[in-house]
Amino acid sequence: MGQSGPGAAMSRRPHDSWPPLIVAAETPTWIKWRDVGLTILMWILFGIMLETEFELVISRNLARLGFSYFYIDANWSEFFERLRPFVRTTVLLVVVLIVAGLLTLRRRRISLLIPPPPALEIAADARRAGIDASALAAARDLPVAVVHIDADGRHRIEAG
Repeated sequence: MGQSGPGAAMSRRPHDSWPPLIVAAETPTWIKWRDVGLTILMWILFGIMLETEFELVISRNLARLGFSYFYIDANWSEFFERLRPFVRTTVLLVVVLIVAGLLTLRRRRISLLIPPPPALEIAADARRAGIDASALAAARDLPVAVVHIDADGRHRIEAG
C-alpha cells in the first residue's frame, strides 16, 4: 500500500498521477514523431499557401535546377497588386489601434485630473449599512473583518 497523509503526494512519481504529465526527460517516442509530423505538415501547408509568391521570388533558381515549368520572369507589379488589399487592411488596423491607444491615454489623463470623491462620513455609512456607527468604526480598525448579512438585512461583524 502507498503512503497516506500530507507527504503522500510528494513521494509519487509524475507518471503515477492523473492526468499524466509529460516531462521533458521522459517524452514518449510517439510525441516526438507527432511533433515532427505536424511540423512537416505545417511547412507543406505554408508552401502551398505561398506557392505563387515562392514562384515569383525563386523561379529563376528553380529553372537553373531543371524545373522549367515555372514562369521565369517575375511580375512584380502583379505581386504587389495582389498584396495591396492586405496592406490596406493592415494599415487600417494599425491606425485604429493607434487612435484607440491615444483615446485611452487621453481618457486616463483626464480621469487623473478629476478629484476623488469625498470620503463618506462614518455616520452616513453606518446608516446606509443599517448598523451602529461605533460598531462600524471598530470593524474598520480590524485587520480582517468578516461581515455576515442575515436574511432580514441585519449585519453581524466578526474579527477574521
